[in-house]
Amino acid sequence: MQTWLVHMRAPARVWRELGPSGFVTMQLVVGGTVLSALVHPLFLIAFALEAASGGLLNNRGLVGMLVAAVSGTTFASGYLASVMLGAVGLARRRLLSSAWVLLLVPVHWLLLSLAAWQAAIKLVRDPYRWDKTEHGCASTSRLTPRARSDATSQPQAGHIAAGNIRLSSAVTRPA
Repeated sequence: MQTWLVHMRAPARVWRELGPSGFVTMQLVVGGTVLSALVHPLFLIAFALEAASGGLLNNRGLVGMLVAAVSGTTFASGYLASVMLGAVGLARRRLLSSAWVLLLVPVHWLLLSLAAWQAAIKLVRDPYRWDKTEHGCASTSRLTPRARSDATSQPQAGHIAAGNIRLSSAVTRPA
């Protein structure tokens, strides 16, 4: 979210530096990821309400059927893409025995949406403060054993320990 906002302070410069295809790619990858996380629960609720009311199966004409088909296909293809990317990552790390966790992709998306909404609210309320996650703390991390043991040691003052993940709040002020 912040990455996209920082780059979009000078969109003409980003356009010149990345070129048209790079600019569009950045919008889709960086901006699209944030936007999809923010709108996912809204669309999911609308889709669920429509399904619960029987609206997906009612004959509402061609337009209604197309909307239902596009909505269902969008959710299914989005979840499937996430599962496929996860499976490729697990296969590359030789962790396919953990592939069962990919069944939780819809839950992951809801949690991702929750985090995106929390970040958006924090960004509006306190734009110079954000939560940072230290990466590489998982037992399957590619970090060296020493770096892994340093990362999972006791949290320092100002850090919040959450399982194997340490969260810290960073505060910056504009120069």
